[in-house]
Amino acid sequence: MKKSYACLLAIAVALAGCSKGAPEGEAEDQPTTIHEFMTQRIDPDADAIWEIGNAAIAEDASIDPDLMTDQNWVDLAAAAESMAGHSEALGKLDPLEVVKPGAKIIDEGNEAAPTAAMIKAHLAKNPDVFRALADSLTTHAVDLAAAAKAKDAPTAGRLINEMDGVCESCHLEFWYPEQKELIKQLGL
Repeated sequence: MKKSYACLLAIAVALAGCSKGAPEGEAEDQPTTIHEFMTQRIDPDADAIWEIGNAAIAEDASIDPDLMTDQNWVDLAAAAESMAGHSEALGKLDPLEVVKPGAKIIDEGNEAAPTAAMIKAHLAKNPDVFRALADSLTTHAVDLAAAAKAKDAPTAGRLINEMDGVCESCHLEFWYPEQKELIKQLGL
């Protein structure tokens, strides 16, 4: 369940950091860009899921149900439901804007790092693929929430393990498609 090198690279390239959101009791603005959805919603959802899963990891990389409390299952379901809602909203963004004007993604300006303009160009070529990949993440998160509610450790563990790949499929397509061949060669 540990994040693969490729996923860490994807997160480093795609995200500019996590926002803690508005303080309790204050309204949060709805994200309007892919960058905002990723940094303010989906990445924190994924971090919560991985934190719970990693704390209950068994020798075989599955979820050890003996390490899961009732509250862990509730929290896992809540994080997965949150991710499902956020990824569904992400897929409905119209237009598909990467960042707000003047904003940059992490490492933008560094050699070999993608720019918001490069990502926007990739999105413009395949907006339906982006929406399908967002839908795939939604479905994956819905399935994880159901497994958590059922306290189905084998299914929850498998879905947590597979989440990297679901995320990575979008990152490879839109954030760094030039690295697809390298990732394939490395077997990641």
